[in-house]
Amino acid sequence: MKITFLGTGTSMGVPLINCSCPVCTSTDPKDKRMRSSVKIETGNHTILIDASSDFRQQALRFGIPTIDGILLTHPHADHIFGLDDTRIYSLREKKAIRIFGSAFTLKNIRHIFSYAF
Repeated sequence: MKITFLGTGTSMGVPLINCSCPVCTSTDPKDKRMRSSVKIETGNHTILIDASSDFRQQALRFGIPTIDGILLTHPHADHIFGLDDTRIYSLREKKAIRIFGSAFTLKNIRHIFSYAF
C-alpha cells in the first residue's frame, strides 16, 4: 500500500490570496500547499480521500492514471469541488467511479453535482 498526500493546505490553500505573513511570502516550496486530498494505492486500485478544489493540479502533478473510488469525509467545498475533475477518468475508462461517504455527504453531493449522477 502506498499513501500520497496530494494536498495538506488549509481550506483556502497556502499561500493565502493577498496575505503578507511570513508563511505566505516564504520562498520555501514546503510553504506552497494545495487543499486536502490523499491518494491510496493498493495493488491495481487507486482510492482518493476527498477531491479538493485543487484536484486537477494534483492529478497532473502526481500523474494519477486511474481512480477506482473516492471517499468523501464531508461536503465542504475544499473537499468536494474537485469531483468534476474526476469525471475524465470515468469517461475514459467507461465505468463509474464509486463514491463513499456519510448519508449527509452523499445527499449534498447528489444535489451539488446532480448533472453527474
